[in-house]
Amino acid sequence: MNARHPLLAAIWTVLKWILIVLGIVQLVMMAFSLWFFGVIPIPFLTEQAPKPHAQFAVTGLSPTADRAYLEFAEPGRNLRIGWKDLQTSEVFMLVPKGSDDVLAAPHSSSDGKKLAVVIKEAAYQYTRSQIGILDLDRMTYRPITRGEGYKQLPSFSRDGRKIIYAQSNRVRESGRTRFSQWDFYETDVETGAMTRLTEFCFFAVDNPFYLADGERFIFSGEYPSCNFPSPGDKGKYDYYVKIHRENTIFLRTRDDKSPLTPLFYNGETSHSPLLTDDGRIFFISRTNEMDGIKVGNYNYDLFVQEHGNIRRLTNLQTFLTSIAVSPAGDIVAYESDKQRNQERTHWILQVQDGTTSELTLGDPQSFHILEVVQGER
Repeated sequence: MNARHPLLAAIWTVLKWILIVLGIVQLVMMAFSLWFFGVIPIPFLTEQAPKPHAQFAVTGLSPTADRAYLEFAEPGRNLRIGWKDLQTSEVFMLVPKGSDDVLAAPHSSSDGKKLAVVIKEAAYQYTRSQIGILDLDRMTYRPITRGEGYKQLPSFSRDGRKIIYAQSNRVRESGRTRFSQWDFYETDVETGAMTRLTEFCFFAVDNPFYLADGERFIFSGEYPSCNFPSPGDKGKYDYYVKIHRENTIFLRTRDDKSPLTPLFYNGETSHSPLLTDDGRIFFISRTNEMDGIKVGNYNYDLFVQEHGNIRRLTNLQTFLTSIAVSPAGDIVAYESDKQRNQERTHWILQVQDGTTSELTLGDPQSFHILEVVQGER
């Protein structure tokens, strides 16, 4: 710039600095956008991946609501099952003696003396499992099913004579969801006779439960890929969503050939039904639409259907999962992540007054380890 024009030189200097600052701001904004959408990491903006730590899920509550039955996972160790005594706060873990098989998904019988469990078979690299019964008095367990397939989510009939469960009939070679094509089965506790109850080949399912009559059952299933909408059809789930949205709680009988129709509607979604002895149905629904929230993460809350009416029980403003209800329906256990940072916490909800208390297990070194022995079929 010509020195004979000092004013122009000063203006040019200011403009250069303005352009430089604007360029830096633009670069920062572009980098932030790329980080926000997961394209690149930025060290000072990116949280360190959380270190693996022990986690647990509540799979059920005892008939007297004094025990919360658990699955417990520690890094580098096989999954274990057990319970927390809700009165003494003691934690007990059950370990198969002399076996690499894994016990999972404990659910109590009506008398509280037995647990329906999943036995994941080490001999098949845990891609095959059986349904079993664990006797809490004798500390023994035995499989009551045989054959192929990955079986999960067992629960007893009210009289203890049958167990209903889900079975996957396809092991996927890739994808986050390893097992698919789920349907529901029942097995006779004494004879082991198995009956298939549905033929819809669901992509994912939740726990099934018998109603009091032992014939009707309730469950949740998503993305059927066979015999839907009509027998013989391949799945057309977009057709279902157009009519019913994501309400996926169903009530059926063993010989039911009718199309899949939800038991009830609650907003855009309803799933994960839990049944109490008096016929109430606890379940999860998405609440963004109900609360007028149009942007951001999805929120889920707990609801109950009783006497034909639906009542909302929580307003968490986050998601919840892994729910369990006592047979009397007086307490519910659930898991949530308020900060959405993968640090999930567990809570006990007192249904009558709406109060909650956190459920923790404490130091694993303080757990009581109980060996269980496999018996004959």
